[in-house]
Amino acid sequence: MPRLTEFHIKSLQPLKSPFEGNPRKIADDLLEGEKHNDEFIQFIHDGYEDKHPQQFVPVSIEELEKHNIHKGGKYPEKCFLWVIDESSIKIIWEKTPNERRKASRPDRPYVCHTNITGSGKAYIGGEMYFCDNDNIYVNFSSDRYGTTASEENKIMAIQYIKDCGYKNVIRTDENI
Repeated sequence: MPRLTEFHIKSLQPLKSPFEGNPRKIADDLLEGEKHNDEFIQFIHDGYEDKHPQQFVPVSIEELEKHNIHKGGKYPEKCFLWVIDESSIKIIWEKTPNERRKASRPDRPYVCHTNITGSGKAYIGGEMYFCDNDNIYVNFSSDRYGTTASEENKIMAIQYIKDCGYKNVIRTDENI
């Protein structure tokens, strides 16, 4: 399926600004290096086109178990951040270096969800892992776009990911 349809848009609404609805943060909390995406455009994969981002390296079954990815665990080395913006799903490898962010977050010198959107709006976001077993493990761990999403938005996000041709999509936020 191509870009978002009217059905998807209606079901995913509303588009949210970063941290919108987050009781602990506001858009002004974005740090240096978290408000732009100009240097990352080449690495942001538009998921409506095909299955895998260019930095794609699958999670092995051993890594899946070791890091409990299927139960909501994290493995940043093979994690991809995703958002559904106004047109489609966008995906980037979480460990993509972000030199501008390094100054304000030396502990996290990598991209974040707002580096996908350029601090613009998105319907929803989270993390995904492509695994050797052909499963794609998805959560909504994005304090910018995902943690306040309704259950209906989460269901539609998973449906849209499947509509883009991704198979065996498994929600891990239900396993926590």
